[in-house]
Amino acid sequence: MFTNIRSTLILAACLATLSPVALATEMTPEDKALARGFLGAHFAAIPQTAFPFSFVYDGHPSAEFLSGWNSAMTEKKLDAQRMEHTFVFADAKTGLEVRCVVTQYVDFPAVEWVLRFKNTGAADTPILENIQALDTSFAAGAGDCRLYYAEGSHERITDFQPLEKALAVNDRVPLASFGGRSSDGFLPFFNLPLPGGGGVVSAVGWTGQWAAEFARAGDSVQLRAGMEKTHLVLHPGEEIRTPAILLVFWSGADRVRSQNLFRSFLLRHCTPTPGGHPVEPPVAVSPHGEIPFEGTTEANTIAIIERISAQKLPVDTWWIDAGWFDCEKNWARWIGNWQPSPERFPHGLKPMADVADQKGLKFLLWAEPARVRPGTWLQKNHPDWLVAPPPAESFPAELRYMANDGFHLLNFGNPAALAWAKQNFSGMIGELGIDAYRNDFNMYPVYYWRNGEAPDRQGINEIRYVTGLYDYFDALVHDHPGLLLDNCASGGRRIDFEMLRRALVLTRSDYLWDPVGQQCHTFGLAQWIPLTGIGAASTQPYECRSGMGAHYALAINTASADAAAWKSVKDFLEHYQAIRPLFQGDFYTLSPYSTDQKAWLAFQFDRPDLKAGVVQVFRRAECTDASWTCHLQGLNPRRSYTLTDWDNTPPQTLTGQELSEKGVSVTVKDKPGAAVLVYKLVER
Repeated sequence: MFTNIRSTLILAACLATLSPVALATEMTPEDKALARGFLGAHFAAIPQTAFPFSFVYDGHPSAEFLSGWNSAMTEKKLDAQRMEHTFVFADAKTGLEVRCVVTQYVDFPAVEWVLRFKNTGAADTPILENIQALDTSFAAGAGDCRLYYAEGSHERITDFQPLEKALAVNDRVPLASFGGRSSDGFLPFFNLPLPGGGGVVSAVGWTGQWAAEFARAGDSVQLRAGMEKTHLVLHPGEEIRTPAILLVFWSGADRVRSQNLFRSFLLRHCTPTPGGHPVEPPVAVSPHGEIPFEGTTEANTIAIIERISAQKLPVDTWWIDAGWFDCEKNWARWIGNWQPSPERFPHGLKPMADVADQKGLKFLLWAEPARVRPGTWLQKNHPDWLVAPPPAESFPAELRYMANDGFHLLNFGNPAALAWAKQNFSGMIGELGIDAYRNDFNMYPVYYWRNGEAPDRQGINEIRYVTGLYDYFDALVHDHPGLLLDNCASGGRRIDFEMLRRALVLTRSDYLWDPVGQQCHTFGLAQWIPLTGIGAASTQPYECRSGMGAHYALAINTASADAAAWKSVKDFLEHYQAIRPLFQGDFYTLSPYSTDQKAWLAFQFDRPDLKAGVVQVFRRAECTDASWTCHLQGLNPRRSYTLTDWDNTPPQTLTGQELSEKGVSVTVKDKPGAAVLVYKLVER
């Protein structure tokens, strides 16, 4: 599998001495000027009417009255990189208080804000509706204008595929999440280059049902985004929040640079920091390559840990997924039981966790607290905490199984239910010494939130649930500061910047384990988020390489007595570990996006701070050409780089200009097959 072992190990020694956190694309003075201009125009002194949000109150749009309410503005420095500006508006007549908390970033051309509404009066407020957390426009001139965005996750080979849409005058592009999960349907990230140069990346931070619209009218483009449905009164003392909004501004004509600027922002400011340290994404091994979920036992899991340790596989995390709890043959039928199976784990999970710890492995455990099935402990003991499924006809035809199979929703908007979830799972994390908690969610909650909601309270159930979810995650980290959270929702269907702040996405799609799908998912998703990867359920080079990224999970048959297979997977993992820091760098696509088995597909990760990068090139199963030329990006044209192919040629030394303009010819003899090219700047 590998011929250039020495070169790879030398590179590993170089990377090991440097920080795991990428110092990728940085802002320019021109970027910064755009962000400051937006702040000056939209978040300046009160009174003014240019705030970039809107709502309707008692039948009147906020632009008509907000500047006339009592108002105040305060500022404070949060840290070296962030300033907070708070604007408060109060209606003396009804007691409604509107608070807009704005975060200005010093190290990025970024502005973020969130709205809060509170009833300080003694009676219900009038109707508050159509809350648009983002409502602003940008000058577009008369030139060509296009919106760049991406498909979300829906268990398809095309999950996260890049999308774009021309915006002619009078065009409008409405987008929304599907079913109440933030990245089912579309990713909540959008890049709008403007014809005069530069542009803005906008993002919605809301792990629920959002809606956005991009509309071109005359020489401007209007951006609107918020919850899909709000029409409600607030009771005395009641307070709600809206989706958070993030804008990252960029100058010039290089849209790829703007994508990397956005990714770099997310890495710096919207990525977990367990224990206050930069996150180290796991390289995990799971028993589920040989044992079904319901087949795990104390004996066989400990045996697998022992075999992994004996083979000295370079992994750092032991991953136990679904089925460890009290369940029968179909594990999903028994979601709502959160005690280990007494037959399979007679001493609980602690013996397995202890052995993993003794072997130097962190422990990752899966749970899905919010889905509850009939006949389980939660359903029998606390039906008052659950939202029952609405009638089947309330769902689209393809989702009616949730009603027919009795899916209940644990209501994180119910204080008692939320308190139980915090106590139960925090206690389990502490008792077992769990290092990574994997929270799954295999439901479409919007149909539950809206079922039976009063006409004057539309949206309140979703708001309470989503804010309860954030509270749940934050409480677990508060109780266990070093804990790593993994956000799973039928794969990657709850990806938004509020959730990315709290959790990694270790399984980005339930479309597993097709290598072409893994290649395409990286191609699409890595254009937006800085940490992605998946792993493999095979020891074959093509499959293993297709799943590489910032994190990795291996699900293979550890019972194999084939020494060659063990050597193959160990060699692969050693080489992968050597270059793993590179996957946190800038991202470049080197080929068109394609799911076609006849195509080549390629992309590149570049770490400017490490002066190194990695190129992945895939020859699909029906591709007739054995060689293909790729043109690298992001390199210094006047400097030289040592380029090492994992398999074929001896290392080459080429200039950045040669690698970019002439390109490098890659030969992949196997069909399908994958090449990995690693480059390092030649020091002067």
